[in-house]
Formats: sequence, C-alpha cells, structure tokens
Amino acid sequence: MAIPHNLRKGAIIRLEGKAYLVLEYRESRTGQRRPTLHVKIRDVLQGKVLEKSIDDGVPVDVVDSQTRVLQYLYSDPATCHFMDVRTYDQLDIPHEVVGDGAVFLLEETEYKVLFLEDQPVLVELPPTVVLDVVDTPPSAGTASGNTSKAARLKNGIEVQVPRFVKTGDRIRISTDTREYLGKD
Repeated sequence: MAIPHNLRKGAIIRLEGKAYLVLEYRESRTGQRRPTLHVKIRDVLQGKVLEKSIDDGVPVDVVDSQTRVLQYLYSDPATCHFMDVRTYDQLDIPHEVVGDGAVFLLEETEYKVLFLEDQPVLVELPPTVVLDVVDTPPSAGTASGNTSKAARLKNGIEVQVPRFVKTGDRIRISTDTREYLGKD
C-alpha cells in the first residue's frame, strides 16, 4: 500500500493492529529506492510515544476518527460522566480511558474527546490547570537551603511549591509533569 495522501498531523493511523495519533511526519525519497515515511506517533490507548520509519510496502490505514467537545460533570468509582454540549446526551467514559489525568478534570469544564468507531479513546487535557491550595505549612525563617515545601491541592494531589505560596492561593500546575508553574 502506498503512503496515504490524507496523512496529516493529528490524524489517527492503524499500524500493526494498533491505533496511533500522528504527532509529526515526513516523507523521504533517496535515489531509486521506495519512499519511506518517518513518523512520530503516540499510542492512543497506552500513551507511549514512538518514532518509526515505515516503508512504502507496509500497510498504513488512516482511521476515521471524530473529536467531540464534552463537558465534565462528575466521577464515580468506575467512570467519569460527561455531557455532549451539542446534544445534551450524557456519556460515561471509563477511568481507563481518562487515565491518570482524571484528577485534573474540573466540573463544568469542556474537554476534547477523541472517538474511534464511536468509542471514546482519549480525553485531551489542557497543558495547565489552575487549582486552589487547601493546605500547606506556613513559611518560617529565611530562604536558605530548601526553598520549596509541600502543598495539598483541591483535587487531592500534593506538589512542591515555593515557600511564599500559602493556603488559599490559586496556582498553575502542569498536567503532564504535575509541577508548579506559577501563581494565578
């Protein structure tokens, strides 16, 4: 099969029986050799990022996918409950699909959800979220030595923050690294 012409960044391809999101790609041709596709892809289900070189003869199918905007409502032990903002239909997405990012879901906030064959496979989180600090020890003394302290956030996670952050502050957190990025 030839390299698909509708391949683009953000497309979903099926390779070796698995679905991957295309992050980057480029086609290379050298001399009289067949074209080779160099792709940086992320496994849709497991989240692993891979770099592959695909020869022209390897079957690569672009999978029909759909991105829908859903509003997060609430969670229970098995699922996260969302509402389609266009149709007002309620959808239940298993925690396995949402993954570790479930702690960053904020009620009444809209998220892009990727569907493959009418099944949700990926909830796209924003790169940062703003959360309230609910508990952190007061800063005492000078700033010599350790200049950070632990802070418990509204969603229950604990992060390291600078000494000047206090209970009640709103701070920005990276959803990828769970690191403090600044006060809001």
